[in-house]
Amino acid sequence: MVASVVFVCTGNICRSVTAERVLQNHLERSGAEAVVDSAGISDEEAGNPIDPTQARVLKTGGYRTEDHVARQITPEWLADRDVAIAMTARHYRALDEMIADLPAEVAPELRMLREFDPRLSGETPVGVPGESTAGVGAGADTGAPAPDVPDPWYGELKDFEETLETIEVSVPGITDYLHSLAEQTR
Repeated sequence: MVASVVFVCTGNICRSVTAERVLQNHLERSGAEAVVDSAGISDEEAGNPIDPTQARVLKTGGYRTEDHVARQITPEWLADRDVAIAMTARHYRALDEMIADLPAEVAPELRMLREFDPRLSGETPVGVPGESTAGVGAGADTGAPAPDVPDPWYGELKDFEETLETIEVSVPGITDYLHSLAEQTR
């Protein structure tokens, strides 16, 4: 089985699409496979391309920027994914509400990107598929299992670069996690 993941942020023009493109690049370089896409919880950016500053940062990092059209996540979409990875506690709660309405057998596992950030605990908290990692990192007081990936949209170039860096250091753990999911279902 090939595992599937959707990254989710607010508008799908900065953080989630960056995570999608970084993971796709990582998978291509490593020869691994997964279904990878991204969406936003809001429809306000639907139809728009990647934010121009984020696109510049991605391109400088060697990632693809073409052919992106922002989309809003739906419960049906979530039902077709093994894992949904939120960027913030707000996204996590919105996804949790959508997932609650799905039959358990099609509900994806819900995680936060920074659960996979090795800088938070000194090692990548991959965990066991199907088990919660609640309390990992510094996001437990928000009801989410990890801290937010800050939104660079209102910031300066360095904020977009920091978003990319946070995603890049988290992707190896996400790759390992998707591999463990695929192995579990063989």
